Amino acid sequence: MYEPNALDRVAIFIDGENIHYSAKHLNMRLDYLKLCRKLTAGRRLVRSYFYTAISNQSEGKIDFINFLKLNGFTVVTKEVRSFNETDSVNRSVRSSLDMELVLDVMDMVPHLDTVIICSGDGDFRPLVESVARRGRHVEVCALREMTSTDLIATADAYTDLATIKDDVALQQAPREIKNELPVSDDEIGGFRVQDTSFDF
Repeated sequence: MYEPNALDRVAIFIDGENIHYSAKHLNMRLDYLKLCRKLTAGRRLVRSYFYTAISNQSEGKIDFINFLKLNGFTVVTKEVRSFNETDSVNRSVRSSLDMELVLDVMDMVPHLDTVIICSGDGDFRPLVESVARRGRHVEVCALREMTSTDLIATADAYTDLATIKDDVALQQAPREIKNELPVSDDEIGGFRVQDTSFDF
């Protein structure tokens, strides 16, 4: 049986859209830095990945992405695509980043003891099985109501986002950043430390 210890090498892979809407369902704003600390639980965090779609209307999300990058996340993005249909107005299609997440997990597996996937998407079940066959411990974190039962059954450990809500919630609403204010101790490169969540 797996026994966590401080030398375990851990990487976290966050399906940004899935986890964002899970947090919204819980009526909370999620602090992604706290989420990573909570899930790592004293083990060695090698890398944190965050996957999200962006559009030309995503200015607030771009600020959030920059914050994540400044705080050690590898952020993988894909643009939302628009197309014309005959006799129809422009339509947008949200881009999927599932393949990028899968490839990053498989690239990192040789260097890890534990893989943590933050998504309830049942399409990741084969990925979890593949990582487990390589002798790695696999954990899944997502909201139970939005998580595939097959995914939970396949993972070595499962964390319901609702059960850690108080530990990973943003404690206060983000404040507007004004350029004329001097940078204080609670700011990092122009981003306030509490701005670790986004809404889009």
